[in-house]
Amino acid sequence: MEIEGGDLKLNYIKIAEDNLRKRLDELFAMAEDRCKHHLEFVLAQNRTRTWAEHSVLCVNPRLRENKLSVTWYVVKWYGSKAQKTRRMVKKVIVKPKNKYGYNLETLRKIAQPWEWDWVETVEKEVTPLRREAEFIAPCLGKLNKILKGNMEGKT
Repeated sequence: MEIEGGDLKLNYIKIAEDNLRKRLDELFAMAEDRCKHHLEFVLAQNRTRTWAEHSVLCVNPRLRENKLSVTWYVVKWYGSKAQKTRRMVKKVIVKPKNKYGYNLETLRKIAQPWEWDWVETVEKEVTPLRREAEFIAPCLGKLNKILKGNMEGKT
């Protein structure tokens, strides 16, 4: 893990960057696992329920560069299955600004009564993951600037 000329400071910076990226990947894996469990539960329950009782909530994690997001969606279906014109439309549920989690009352209004416990549990588990990832992102950005500046000969 040496960087140009074995500069010890840059080694420490590169190691710190690697550790933060590894942690961000771990946070994403945890979020992905929670979202996957929610989806499996909903799909199993939807099979046993009427169309009106189906869940319309979906949660997806996303890791893009230094940013982790876990977003709730409302899923609606349009068209005819018989005519093969069925299309899914996902609408993002807006998360309050300057908050790490969604408003639980907003999610409760959309969730089916049978799935509310799962929705609440998933949201309470991913909120701290969002929070930690929100702190990691600017650190990675600053470390990248230091590394890039030193690679280009700037100090």
